[in-house]
Amino acid sequence: MATPPDLTVSLAGDRPLRGIGFMLAAGLLFVLLDTGVKLLGQDYSPIQVVWARYAGHMLVLGGYLAWLGWPRCRALMHTESLLGQVLRGLLLFGASTFAYLALRDLPLLQVYVVNFSAPLLVTLLAIPLLKERVTLARGAAVVVGFIGVIIAVGPVDWRAQPAALLPFGMTLCFALYQLTTRRFGRHDHPLTSLFYAGLAGALVSSAVVPLLWTPIALGDMPLFLMVGLLGAVSQLALILAMRCAPASLVSPFLYTQIVWASLFGYLVFGDVPLLQVYLGAVLIIGAGIFLATRRT
Repeated sequence: MATPPDLTVSLAGDRPLRGIGFMLAAGLLFVLLDTGVKLLGQDYSPIQVVWARYAGHMLVLGGYLAWLGWPRCRALMHTESLLGQVLRGLLLFGASTFAYLALRDLPLLQVYVVNFSAPLLVTLLAIPLLKERVTLARGAAVVVGFIGVIIAVGPVDWRAQPAALLPFGMTLCFALYQLTTRRFGRHDHPLTSLFYAGLAGALVSSAVVPLLWTPIALGDMPLFLMVGLLGAVSQLALILAMRCAPASLVSPFLYTQIVWASLFGYLVFGDVPLLQVYLGAVLIIGAGIFLATRRT
């Protein structure tokens, strides 16, 4: 799962159509990943599924770095802030864990719609954490976006359905992850950030997963392998999109996830979204696109 990337970390090129294509592919890949996660979450601990996702991430990325050769690999492992990169990785791990817990009990589309509000939270948190100023227009967009969240989630008895709170934990972690990327990752190569984000998640999940391990049925092994592979390939597609074209151009195309989440939620899990979810999503997506394309 992903939200549109932050403009400050884009390394844009001059191939807009290719960038849009990679972003469309990333949107589909993330929903396929989360569909697999939701299926596995019915029989396995979310931590075990998170572990599979990060193990696959590191296997694919490690193989690519090995192919580049040790000198290039060593250069990519250099970071301006090791502690900052580790913090980024832990926040992404937290976002993944909240997301996978939420996906076990909630419809795909509901989790995605709440996740789309991460750019709104980034804008708010950047005020105290990064001392950024927010103009009246951007502040109004944030308000509209959060009204969309309220509409999409609808009235919920939080005591009877505590799982409904999980997407908000995911969104908070992901917003803080984006802010730490601004603070610590802007001077590092994207593959460097990808490496440390995956390494932190792989180490933490590997330390915890033995306590929650359930033997994997032979028939579920392909799904675990798919989750691991998609965890790496989806992130790679996101990075390639950002390297081919400006973030302001390609990031709105990631909102096509709402189409895929609706489709797979219905076909695989029989979820039929309420009209209010789409209405809220329109407000959230509109606010997110405004924030991504306007700086004043």
